[in-house]
Amino acid sequence: MSYRCVYVRSADKLSLKDNNLYIKNDQREVTVPLEDIAIILVEDQKSVLTTKLIASLSSYYIGLITCDEKYNPVSITLPLHMHYKQLHVFQKQLSVKKPLYSQLWSYIIKQKIQNQRKVIEMTSRDEFTIVKLMEFEKEVKSADKSNREGVAARIFFNGLYGKYFVRRQNSSDEINSALNYGYTVLAANMSRMLAMYGFNTILGIHHVSMTNNFNLSYDLMEPFRPLVDYYIYNHLDELSYPLPKELRIGLISLLQEPIRINDKIYRTEHAMEEVVLSFIKVLDEEDSRHISLPQVVERAEEDDESEL
Repeated sequence: MSYRCVYVRSADKLSLKDNNLYIKNDQREVTVPLEDIAIILVEDQKSVLTTKLIASLSSYYIGLITCDEKYNPVSITLPLHMHYKQLHVFQKQLSVKKPLYSQLWSYIIKQKIQNQRKVIEMTSRDEFTIVKLMEFEKEVKSADKSNREGVAARIFFNGLYGKYFVRRQNSSDEINSALNYGYTVLAANMSRMLAMYGFNTILGIHHVSMTNNFNLSYDLMEPFRPLVDYYIYNHLDELSYPLPKELRIGLISLLQEPIRINDKIYRTEHAMEEVVLSFIKVLDEEDSRHISLPQVVERAEEDDESEL
């Protein structure tokens, strides 16, 4: 399993050399085996990438993220048609009955709210927020018809970042910009995992946006979002816009953070694969109870039996 997240801040050229990523600029040259790489994030807008390299990235299921002039991730490149049962998987996705996805979505949202509560317990310890999140988790219904996710998110963000904070998808304020950056990195890795197993990321469980090619990726990454929220809380004094290099690297490194699934500790990158594998079982057996979802852990729990 690949594990490295390659951050390219400045490079004249990225190319392929003996199945290695070859990075060259005025000061030095670097090679990284493709088989070790999970994600490549390129910030330099002047960098040249060869088509041979891009084609090879697909063969190794490597996600390529490119950024704008403010260092915001703006595109994700993933392999197409690389799974041996691509049509079979696609037909499975198309044939899913609505009640299955409705129940599955309720499990996802319950776990997301539980992870948000865990983050509050580890950070602000705001008692009102903790109590409300516990209530909202219990109130989640099939398909989250009462929108406990949205209500919980508002309470959660106010309890974490202050009562005047408003979460915005497209915003250049310091906190929202940092959150968007981190969420994009998580979504890129989830998309990579889904592509590895032949899924069409446009067909979501709950998200059905006609303009989002990664509806399924954002559905399955929902319980992972609190990892980003927690990181940003611990670096609030360092935030600025554009986001500082050290924090950009830190957010990319969240893919190596520990998280719990089924009483085992995994790196986040590998935990996402466990989620995708369990999603396959959900579809195969038409039973949403097979889904495996991540639980945020405290640092002290990293010493437990693990897959790290």
